[in-house]
Amino acid sequence: MTAEALHPDHLRAGDTVGPWRIVQVLGRGGSSRVFKVEREGVFYSLKMGLRPLSTSRKNTSRKDLSEEKYVEEKSAYRQMAREAAALFTYSSHPNLLRAFAVDFWPDPRVGYPFIVTDYVDGDDWHEWRWRKNPHAGKLVDTFGDVVRTVDALHQRGVYHRDLKAENLLIRRADGRPYLIDFGTVRLPGALTKTMGLPEGVLHLLPPELLAYTRTEAWKRGEPFQGGAPVDLYALGVLLYQGLTDRHPFDPELPDRELVAAIATVVPAAPHLLNPRAPRSLSNIALKLLEKKPEDRYPNTQALLQALDEAAEKERASPAWKVPLTDPEESLAEAPLDQDLSAEQPQEEPEVAQPQTAPEVAQPQEEPEVAQPQTAPEVAQPQDVPPGEKAGPPVSSPRRAWLLIALACVLLVGAIGLLIGRALLEPSPAAPGASATAQRGTPPVPDSTHPVAAPRSSSLSSVLAAWLCAASGMGCPGAQVRPESANCPVDATTAMFKELGMREGSFTNALIDVTQPVEGGDYGTYEEGPIVGRVTTGEGLLVEGTLLYGRLWTGPGLTDDLGREAVIGRYTRAVLPHGKEYPVCIALGGPHGRMLRQPGSKSGTVQLLRTAPVNAVWRWP
Repeated sequence: MTAEALHPDHLRAGDTVGPWRIVQVLGRGGSSRVFKVEREGVFYSLKMGLRPLSTSRKNTSRKDLSEEKYVEEKSAYRQMAREAAALFTYSSHPNLLRAFAVDFWPDPRVGYPFIVTDYVDGDDWHEWRWRKNPHAGKLVDTFGDVVRTVDALHQRGVYHRDLKAENLLIRRADGRPYLIDFGTVRLPGALTKTMGLPEGVLHLLPPELLAYTRTEAWKRGEPFQGGAPVDLYALGVLLYQGLTDRHPFDPELPDRELVAAIATVVPAAPHLLNPRAPRSLSNIALKLLEKKPEDRYPNTQALLQALDEAAEKERASPAWKVPLTDPEESLAEAPLDQDLSAEQPQEEPEVAQPQTAPEVAQPQEEPEVAQPQTAPEVAQPQDVPPGEKAGPPVSSPRRAWLLIALACVLLVGAIGLLIGRALLEPSPAAPGASATAQRGTPPVPDSTHPVAAPRSSSLSSVLAAWLCAASGMGCPGAQVRPESANCPVDATTAMFKELGMREGSFTNALIDVTQPVEGGDYGTYEEGPIVGRVTTGEGLLVEGTLLYGRLWTGPGLTDDLGREAVIGRYTRAVLPHGKEYPVCIALGGPHGRMLRQPGSKSGTVQLLRTAPVNAVWRWP
């Protein structure tokens, strides 16, 4: 096999990269792949870039390439070189990974660059919060360790410039946080990123970075320097997420509105979004998120002082011992061998998950107290307390009418049972919100309705609805199930002409990046909105594209062989650069069904986290 034919995505467990034997894939980012590897019985982490060294030196000549292509050719190698330099120089710090090797695979002249570091069994910032459900004191302790690590780098003139939840790894054994992914680091005396923005997500970027893109310096390709204010803003985002489990700015906003919000809108105070968030920590988060860099803390030392003062004054308060959020049953019951990492785009390892019990006693929800039975309003002699005189007895004619009314109610109930099947027939209904879709993000807008052809109501359906309304009975709601329908013209045009997709082509995606997973390769899902992420793209629908849609879990949904299945439909695609397209993409392949496993609790199902998805002309 030639060097040109090999790619990091071809590597599988058991393959070797030099002396390093691959054990498993840990993460798939936009510019790299991360593997757990083993050498002489010791585990390591191996991060490999996705762009090889050019096979021809002339391809790196600026005069032969467009400026954008030239930057792309150069930046892949420089990014890995910066990360290696930072780790080799500063990895003696206890909260940074040690680097052991840097090389190119499979050929040192034209191969893919990789770096080997410590392997850490841990969770990223979001996963740690969701599983540990920390109180304010614990959150400040861990966050403070992160700030001290950033401070140690700043003292040496090093700025990370890509601090985010996915780049914090918290070791399960002792809770020690590690700062990872130094691909956009700014080192003293070294060239910074050649052009444009540090890699990241738009809703996490500071206002001054977005303003920089509108300057002449940006047009000339001058690098954005960043520095301490950028890292301080990113720390503010992390603290805000820790206090509220939400982003400061809604990532679902259109790019134009999102950029305007970051530039002009003050985020909602964390203590208003979450009454359990201490006011002092809320104020610290907002100061870190100030629009002007000079209005933030002047440096990490000042931030540490503010955190220490808040903790010293309030740590003894009972409010600081209350978990910041209510634990979710699906997370609390997660098995020890649970695996979350493969749905993360960065270096999060895919390893055993920790115990999910919080470090302090959780406040128990008040049990529902059984309410005393109330007697029917029509006759209440049995409710008269002993010793009190009962009212006059009901007359015989009135009693007769009551018996007739009761018989009518029973008759209506019997008819309702006979036609109850009509209520289970599919009907186009507005999808409900998923209980877990909001973790770590603002609520996902309900813009994922599938386009369904109108259907006529059967006589039994009309009669059932009339009976429910006329009798006031608590009739069960109709089972939501999508109908087969033609894909809208604007969506087919976008998919097959603008994006260059083909019906039935091989494309894969994570089903929902917001859902918790139950263990191994399976995730736990509920009916409702989903946000997928393309892992194997096609045409312009590249890896990292977000797919917004809805999942239906049944009951009564089956595949062509009668096996229990689910239906998933994505109706909106957002490319990594932010452009949106209407789409009709079916989960599970062209047939539009995916086999399900029993869920861990009522109302949930288990599915493979990564599944085939296909563009369709008609919803199956």
